[in-house]
Amino acid sequence: MDPHDCCRAAGRRDGRSQRSPRKRHILAGAGWAIALVLVMVGCGNEEPSANQANLLDSSPVVDLSSDEDPNEQATDAGGGEQEEGSEADSSDRGGSGGDGDGNDRDDAGSESATASDDETEPGAAEEPEAGDESAQEEQLRLNHLQVIGSHNSYHLRPREEIFSALVALAPDLATSIEYSHVSLTEQLETYGVRQFEIDVFADPDGGRWANYAAHPLVNLEAPSGEPLLDEPGFKVLHTQDFDYATNCLTLVICLTEIRDYSDANPNHLPIMVMIEIKDESIADAAGGEGLDISVFDVEWSEPTETTAEVLEDLDEEIRSVFEADQLITPDDVRGDAETLEASVLAGGWPTVAESRGRVLFTMTNGGTIRERYLDGAPNIEGRPIFTSSAPGSPDAAFVRFDDPTSAELNAVAESGYLIRTRTDSPTADARNNDTTRRDIAMASGAHYLSTDYYAPSEFFDSPYVVDFANGAIARCNPITAPASCNEADLTE
Repeated sequence: MDPHDCCRAAGRRDGRSQRSPRKRHILAGAGWAIALVLVMVGCGNEEPSANQANLLDSSPVVDLSSDEDPNEQATDAGGGEQEEGSEADSSDRGGSGGDGDGNDRDDAGSESATASDDETEPGAAEEPEAGDESAQEEQLRLNHLQVIGSHNSYHLRPREEIFSALVALAPDLATSIEYSHVSLTEQLETYGVRQFEIDVFADPDGGRWANYAAHPLVNLEAPSGEPLLDEPGFKVLHTQDFDYATNCLTLVICLTEIRDYSDANPNHLPIMVMIEIKDESIADAAGGEGLDISVFDVEWSEPTETTAEVLEDLDEEIRSVFEADQLITPDDVRGDAETLEASVLAGGWPTVAESRGRVLFTMTNGGTIRERYLDGAPNIEGRPIFTSSAPGSPDAAFVRFDDPTSAELNAVAESGYLIRTRTDSPTADARNNDTTRRDIAMASGAHYLSTDYYAPSEFFDSPYVVDFANGAIARCNPITAPASCNEADLTE
């Protein structure tokens, strides 16, 4: 879940805007609680509309209805609830739902999505004869699959002292982060998760995140006591100083778990790892809301700016864990095409057979971070991470539609782009066992279905879960897979 959700969740308490005078009064009188709320980094200046508030995410998003450069926008749109009467076929799958938090505006629009109609269709090679299983797998490509992923895959519910305080003073905020994940290894082995989301904070010198500034506000010691936090390298957590509990403290530890699983299971279907780089300070987040936190005697942890050097360090950490032949990179997909997007639109994703045992990295960030990552490499030449971009850009290959009800999603999928979507809103769908959004997502052309509920919640009583029938790890994408796709070929 992303901090935007948390801030807005707190702001929706009792139906009031987070900026209302009464809300300000409540927070001001809550002592340390205002600091805890503000720690939910990334509260933006824009108020969400009623139909967007439950699916917001901090990552930059794109609105292609505007004439502006879509990769420079950060507007939330299209995050609405599914209208009554919408149906999705879920007869081929068991389970009852999934959950996550945060939603960005879809990264694509219908005009760009249909612009490739005259291009070669993805997977347009001649289909093999029925019964030739090896030939069928050679024809099936990465964008013909649909798998289940986990959202904020490392996240653990905040420790009891902090969580209890939130329940008392900002219950909506508390419930929105009341989820925990098992280890990445267990997600891979037991639940068949094949897409992860990992939030990282740069720490080039070490020690930047070794103290939890919010702890003294609830009578806890600030020092973490974690030696690994004193070492240089990217740290994995949701929000500094407050919502920091994680099942893998560093990016290298997280990736090593994935690599070790991959080494032990070389025939696994490709794994996608989506990374979000976080660098907003507590003060900036508060200032964006017009709130002054200087009245609190707290020395908040200050993030490192995401410079070109930081992005190079990120690439290096990935390559320190994975060998080149274990990765699916933008260069692999682009091949001899003029642009990465041109290859994607021409069916350039590797086949399932070529992808087994390999890992694909994507980045959620847009704006300045994306621009810096593409500086001197407009097609992501020589770099291991696919950017999150809008159709029409040279680097466009991976597109995020966190709202599965978006009218453009299926057209973009049919064009050849890889798509990640969300099956649910911040714990609300799971608590209510509302499978509407989940079923729409599963019937869509999205390739990665992200949830916090590949297993039922341990924190509330609900059967809500996101899974495929018979425990399948993957299935034929309901929109993009060719008629010859046989799910028996998608086992491990």
